[in-house]
Amino acid sequence: MHDVHSNNHQEEIKIAFKMPPKGKTCRLVATTKVGEETHISVLHNEEGFVYFNLSEKDKQRQDIQEYISELQPKIQSGIYQAELVDMKKEEICC
Repeated sequence: MHDVHSNNHQEEIKIAFKMPPKGKTCRLVATTKVGEETHISVLHNEEGFVYFNLSEKDKQRQDIQEYISELQPKIQSGIYQAELVDMKKEEICC
């Protein structure tokens, strides 16, 4: 009889992604480096999900600009980088 709780054949997966702090009105969900550009995904309490390039930060709402400016050194260091799913490359399963 096999022990269903045995971890002998399971691999431990460690994720280096660090969750960014929440701002007053928004939270950084993920950053993704594409070439030289850093793509930003923010969840805003009024706007929902907002996607933009870090280089276009100044075109965003004031509260998003301030929040991203505070985090920008860490964003550029890659600490918040996460791979997002590219639906064009995903296989159809069903």
